[in-house]
Parts: sequence; structure tokens; C-alpha cells
Amino acid sequence: MPTARPDNLVDFFRVWRPWPWDVAIVIEDGPEITLDRAQLQELADGREIGVYSWKEIETELTEAWIISRRDSAIRAFGFWKAWQQGAETIFTLDDDCYPSGDNFLHGHLDNLERTPRWESTVSGLRVRGLPYRNLGLLDNVRLSVGLWSGNPDLDAVQTLAKGTNASDDALVTRARTRVLPADQYFPISGMNLAVKRDVACLMYYPPMGVDSPYRRFDDIWCGLVVQRVFRHLGLRIVCGRPLVNHQRASDPFVNLVKESAGIGRNEHIWTAVDEVELSASTPLACMREVGVALETRGEADDEYLHRWGRAIQEWCKLFQEPDTTEARVVASERKL
Repeated sequence: MPTARPDNLVDFFRVWRPWPWDVAIVIEDGPEITLDRAQLQELADGREIGVYSWKEIETELTEAWIISRRDSAIRAFGFWKAWQQGAETIFTLDDDCYPSGDNFLHGHLDNLERTPRWESTVSGLRVRGLPYRNLGLLDNVRLSVGLWSGNPDLDAVQTLAKGTNASDDALVTRARTRVLPADQYFPISGMNLAVKRDVACLMYYPPMGVDSPYRRFDDIWCGLVVQRVFRHLGLRIVCGRPLVNHQRASDPFVNLVKESAGIGRNEHIWTAVDEVELSASTPLACMREVGVALETRGEADDEYLHRWGRAIQEWCKLFQEPDTTEARVVASERKL
């Protein structure tokens, strides 16, 4: 979880008790840790909690510039830390998202591991021909995108134009959990999702905030790359439940200023990702191809695409698995 509101975090973790996760990773978006780690550890009920700030990012990463500051894109560091610590499933939440009554953990795990191969053509109606027992299981679901009650995840323009509308909340809470089409793009919200370990390398949130012309499009543009690679590899995304209660701590007027530069760019940047040609057979190798393509295929003066591409390539270096063959040889030599 990324946070720029450390004072609210104790209340957040208290509301979520007992924690549904095994390990919590908090990325404080500031120069140093100000969170009371002893107090957070007390709330953890014996579970592990790691807290990081810009200082720890700069200490651990040779190319710390690839991790954004003053934007929720800083959460990318948390995905890497979870992967580094051996997590099989990685969950992420925003700090203004609270339990909604859904089972957060099992909802995401059901999406990732128990999504059936069969689906009715009419939501809520068992149409003719749908098997009763043998629905099968999809074994290629790697990302579960949860939705929200309370405040829909709207941009600042829509929030100011419509306000929080009960009908919006009703639409979301009635939405069925579904496998999303591979050939269409859709906005992926980073405030409530879960991802399997083998695709954690795709969860790079592009440069936002400090030293970037854009803010608040980090999860949307990260989602473009995820969807492009998933389509190539035949992997699937499930969207719907579990819901969280989104209470929205941010100011829509402030968000409007932050989003303004990216609104126009968002109309076209997806085509740059869509045009990337992929030939690799693993998520990490595909991610490298995306990085090279963005660095070299953009317009000559498109510094943002070039920087995003370079950052992806540096990001990929963090996910190099040890060479198990070499490790076995070394272990054998030591034994001898």
C-alpha cells in the first residue's frame, strides 16, 4: 500500500483487523519514514509488516529513479518487495479503501484460482446448456481486479460534473464478476487488485509525479502494458468482486490539476503500447520487449515514452531469478 497520509494509516490497519494478508508492505511517499512502526506492529497481531520510504528505495535500488515520487505509482516498489520476499499472491489497496462486507482475501483467490471455464450468457440466469457440475476451471487467470462501493473510481472531471451518485454505487455493487475480453482495453484501477507472482514483473507503474509531466495515470498506463502482454501470452484478467468501501480522501479540484496534462495524452498513449510487437514466451521477456519498443518506437522528441521504456528495462533487472542450474553446480562443488 502506498500512502501520503501516514497519520491515517493506524486507523486503516485497525479497521482491517484481523488482517487477511500474511505480510503488509507500506510505501510512505516521503523522504523518510514517519510512521510509528511499533504501533503498526502492535496492530499486526504477530504478522510481519515492512515500511519503506524514499530513503529505503534509494538504498536498495541502484536505479532508484525508476520509482515515482509524489504519486501512487510509488506502489511499484511494493510489488517488487513482495516478489523479492517470495509472495505467491500480491494484493494492493489504497489507504482510503476499507472492508465492504465481501471476503477480500478469498474473493481475489477465487478469481485467480477458481474461475470456471463456463459462463451463462445472461447474468443471474441459468440458461439452457450450462453444465450443472462440470464447469471446469480456467488455469490462466493471473490478475484479479476488485471494484468499490461508496465512491466510484471516477476521474476529477466526472467527479465534479456528477458528484457521488447513489446510482453509480448501485451499478458497481450489482456488477457481476467476469473474465474481461482479451482484445479490448479497459481501465485497471490499482486501488483493489491481486496478482500472481509470475506476472509481478508486469506491475511497473510508469514515471509519475516528481520529474514527470503526468500524475494519476499510473495504474491506467501500467494496465495497458499488462493487457498487451496478457493478450500475447493468453493470460486472463477477472474483474468484479471483492468490493472494498472507497471513502475517497483526495480532493477532486486538486486531482483535476494533477490529471489535466494526462487527459489528452491518454487519448493516444494506448496505441503506442498496442503497436508493440511481442515474440517472447514469458512475462519478463515480454516486459523487456515492451521497454525496448517504447524507448525506440516513440517520436524522436517523445522523451516521456523513451524514459518509460528505459525505466521498464531497469525494472526488469530486479526480477532476474537465480540460475538454478548454476546454483546446483555451485552447491555440488561445495559438497565435494
